[in-house]
Amino acid sequence: MALDGIFTKYLIEELNLTLINNRLEEVYYNNENFIFRFYHQKVRSFLNINLNARFVGAYLVKKPLSKDSTNNFLTVLKRNLEGAILNNITQYKTDRVFIFNFTFYDLLKGPIKRELIFEAMGKYANLILVEDNIIIDVYKRNFNLEGRMLVPKASFNFFKSDKEDAYNYQKNTALTFNDISNQYLGVSQRLAKYLFNHHLDLNDLTLNPTLSIKQNRAYFFNIFNDEVIHYNTLSEALENRLEIVYDTKTKYENFIDNYLSKIIRKKSNLLKQMDKSNFLLKDKDKADLIYSSGLNLKEKYPFYKDISLDPNFTLNENAQKFYRNYHKGKRGVLFIQNEIKEIDKIIDTFNSFKDELNLTNLSEVSQFDLILKPYGFLKKKQSLKSKDKKHLLLKINYQNITYIVGKNSYQNEIIINTLGKPNDYWFHIKDGPGSHVLVKTLLLTDEIIINAATLAAHFSSFKDSSSIPVNYTLFKNIRKIKGMPASFVKIKNEKTIFIDIDKSILNKLMDNA
Repeated sequence: MALDGIFTKYLIEELNLTLINNRLEEVYYNNENFIFRFYHQKVRSFLNINLNARFVGAYLVKKPLSKDSTNNFLTVLKRNLEGAILNNITQYKTDRVFIFNFTFYDLLKGPIKRELIFEAMGKYANLILVEDNIIIDVYKRNFNLEGRMLVPKASFNFFKSDKEDAYNYQKNTALTFNDISNQYLGVSQRLAKYLFNHHLDLNDLTLNPTLSIKQNRAYFFNIFNDEVIHYNTLSEALENRLEIVYDTKTKYENFIDNYLSKIIRKKSNLLKQMDKSNFLLKDKDKADLIYSSGLNLKEKYPFYKDISLDPNFTLNENAQKFYRNYHKGKRGVLFIQNEIKEIDKIIDTFNSFKDELNLTNLSEVSQFDLILKPYGFLKKKQSLKSKDKKHLLLKINYQNITYIVGKNSYQNEIIINTLGKPNDYWFHIKDGPGSHVLVKTLLLTDEIIINAATLAAHFSSFKDSSSIPVNYTLFKNIRKIKGMPASFVKIKNEKTIFIDIDKSILNKLMDNA
């Protein structure tokens, strides 16, 4: 789970035990990670400040990353902090904010107090170097006249919040978990739900650094409901997250985001052209007005009523020009409407790709080479051997019934084009991104419906919800939408079941995969 304010508190306490009074020997950079090498009493320690949205945090590492590249902010950090002493690390209220308090010794000015402020806030994670409350420099600059300004020489201000300190919270059955998260600073929704369900205060929790293997997320105690590993320190739990899973996805995420940005810009330009075409449609009324005026159409006028005319042309020639503008606008509107319709399809497709990528595990992520290839992701043609295609699909044989799960557009295409037969059954969550589930059975019983719906719900974006709606119908009632990936289908004669995921049923099914 994401770093929250309470996790931050425990993490700062741990870092202080090792880093207080250490001298910063060097700072360097590697792919959204700033690595700080400290030295104290013949011992070197490495602090990793990770600004990647999925792995945000500040933690000690035993295997520091190598030097990779440089940037302007790194140069400023080196000039202003290398050789400085780290006095301590503090937290701003109970927010996700680390304040590294340094003393830098200048030959002329003597000791200078500087602060490196790490705002560990997901995709907004940032590093700000401050002296006397004035920003020296910032990793991600933000120039905003009406809000918080993060640029050199601006005054530094923390994020404003009217929430209470988290440790003011006491068990209160009148508050929902949403109330707890919204009222108390630094309490994530997941932590709030845990406190609410177990009727606990924050002081009731015991430090127990934990890493969820399946979710690849760390926390300061075991808040997970799956297989976990416990560590001696929070830093160990954070360092041992398998970043390769997400690093592998990054290239696909970047391509999808860039493609979406490009196509959205194209839509914006088309909408501007649409305005111009709609404006030309008004010229028909001008032409009609000229012809109904009763004036000599061979005469030349600079204007008629409130219509500006070209005095070099007759009324008839001006009217014909207006008609030509009208027909041009009409053709433009029709063309642009069709273009926007196709662009909206592409936007829906790429948003679906984003959802599929989030649900994809490491063993299947390379299939996005093929999914995105038609859009220019790969220059060289790549293919998977036909004998490998079946192995990429999740196939479950349980009680003589076969369940096949397609977790992305590539796998769904195999189900739709190759594996599905008219009398098979098809399951998918209603009105949301998720996996296609094909069931090969002659008789659809209540137990099979529950099993298939459980798989469709689990392999979807709704898996953490309750009362999940799942549609099902005979496969012969499924039709692909022309021009769209296989994830997009039309269905008829469907029924809907609302289901809560039963872990015991899911585990039995997965044991037979």
